Amino acid sequence: MSVTRSACPYDCPEGCSLLVETDGNTVTAITGDPANPYTNGWVCGKMRKLPQAIHGPDRILTPLRRTGPKGAGQFAPISWAEAVEEILTRWKALIAQYGAETILPYSYAGTMGAVHRNCGEGFFHALGASRLVRTLCSSGKSAGWQTVMGDSCDLAPWDLLHSDLILLWSANIPATRAHLGPILRQAREKGTKILLIDVYENPSASLADGTILVRPGSDGALALSILQVLAAEGLTDEDWLAAHATGWETLKATLGRWTPEATQALTGLAPEAVRSLARAYGRAKAPAIVLGSGFSRSGNGGEATRAIAALPAAVGAWAKRGGGTYGVCSSPSLVDKSLVKLPHLAGSTQQVNINRLGPALAGEDVKVPIHSLYVYHANPAAVTSDQGAILRGLAREDLFTIVHERYLTDTARYADLVLPAPYMVETADLYTAYGYRQIQYVDPVVAPPGEVKSNWEVFSLLARALGLDDPHFSRTPEDLCRELVEKSAALTPEEKARVLAGEPVVLEAPFPLPIGTADGKVHLADPSPITWYPPHGGPEPFRLVCAPAIASLNSSFQELAAPSLPVFRMNAADADALGLAHGDRAVCANDLGEVVCAVALDKAVALGTVVAEGVSPGQGTVNTLTHPRLSDLGEATTLNDNTVSVRPAG
Repeated sequence: MSVTRSACPYDCPEGCSLLVETDGNTVTAITGDPANPYTNGWVCGKMRKLPQAIHGPDRILTPLRRTGPKGAGQFAPISWAEAVEEILTRWKALIAQYGAETILPYSYAGTMGAVHRNCGEGFFHALGASRLVRTLCSSGKSAGWQTVMGDSCDLAPWDLLHSDLILLWSANIPATRAHLGPILRQAREKGTKILLIDVYENPSASLADGTILVRPGSDGALALSILQVLAAEGLTDEDWLAAHATGWETLKATLGRWTPEATQALTGLAPEAVRSLARAYGRAKAPAIVLGSGFSRSGNGGEATRAIAALPAAVGAWAKRGGGTYGVCSSPSLVDKSLVKLPHLAGSTQQVNINRLGPALAGEDVKVPIHSLYVYHANPAAVTSDQGAILRGLAREDLFTIVHERYLTDTARYADLVLPAPYMVETADLYTAYGYRQIQYVDPVVAPPGEVKSNWEVFSLLARALGLDDPHFSRTPEDLCRELVEKSAALTPEEKARVLAGEPVVLEAPFPLPIGTADGKVHLADPSPITWYPPHGGPEPFRLVCAPAIASLNSSFQELAAPSLPVFRMNAADADALGLAHGDRAVCANDLGEVVCAVALDKAVALGTVVAEGVSPGQGTVNTLTHPRLSDLGEATTLNDNTVSVRPAG
């Protein structure tokens, strides 16, 4: 047996460094690398089970051609030569009839490697295909933060050891930041008070001293109400604001309408509870907000982020070690990924927002109709809003769909061609964490099985076949990784050498953190005072919230999972009024469709709220009920801004 360094490729801020045990052909175990102080020698249960998926009996090892109806999952193996020839023939005919914009790539964060995640963009830019606007996750949050803090990055995880009050705001630590748990427990042992703010008692409650339940979509109103109390009771740091912020007086003049009494109907919180929270925050020596993303996936998500981002500035928290926020932009860009994305090759082609794939496949939002879809490291049939519309689009006989995958996912079952894809232990790549300042280069640990090819290999193969003669496509992933590292302006020569040697390199966060706006100041009312928008939902009585799950990551890590009934959590009083008990089957529905689910009442949930944890594979996922609307800022998903009805299943 031998042990080789690797890194986790999944869409998680942890950026874990791994030790992979192998006999040369088979991966037998995956553990954490103690050389990374954040990974600290252990990894989550999802990664510990990954060897079973890598060597699973149903893994796709050769190109497949559809032989049955779309969605039936019926395929026959073919050669790579046959697959490439079919792609060329179909694409050339479509381009001749409609132009290259009739081809739409679809990818997101199934792998976070700098090369294999981004190399498809360079290929499709060179091809002239339609461009995908990738705002699936937290773009509303990022856009709201940008208006206040510019390109600022916030705290590192270990900075929280210096905080004396930590608000876990819409943050599910065990599901999304597992390695932060030990840091929070250590801070709590030192006397730090920790409070969870969310629409339900998520698993972070075990790390907190108390939970504050807010109604979905009201986080911005709560933040503005806290600001109102801080200003009214003299708990703001006027000297810091005068020196380091603009627009405070303008913002302060709007706060009179956001008193705890005025926001009670929105937040569901008693006025004294809001005042108590505001006073605790204003009187803390170094208050920190660990800010998740779920709250921002609403129609007002960008504006809500602006309001929350104003809180640390109001009390001068950035001047205090351990004060500020963590989880918004915790890692600066360490490498220039445009070297792989090739934005200079992108023309003025039509753009399709990732959240509106269903409407685009139905002919909406596009001038050139989409007749071919190329999906790589993504599963839109399960994880993208309005599942019904997406499945109807994927079922079109005139849509030539190619899916590059490891297993027959929900999306792959609708493909015309399925191409076999690798796991991270089978490729070279460069990984940069987004939960802290970390970078690591990895070589393959084992050879890819069967006829598996990486994203880079497939796009280089297609580029040559299509006559795209840019020398970029003749390079290797190792070449690209080396160039990314060597051209980094954020790394010292010593750090670059360590990265290229395969070490996990963790960088320190500066203190005080620089404010990344053009004038170096926090913009609290630029260009206008912070506003708040009501939710988009329709007349149904409950708000639906899609929360992360501990055992999966969207639809990742479900390669070996058996189909199961989705579990929806409710407030016990709401369930009782409907005649529902814990474990009962219920139907959750709105104008898009309905989902049969099991009711769970074992955790506290805000009144009028239904919470679905994770995405179950198969038709009838929670995304049957989520609309493809976009947020106020950032063109982001609003999957937590949907209303539903609930009734007992017949």
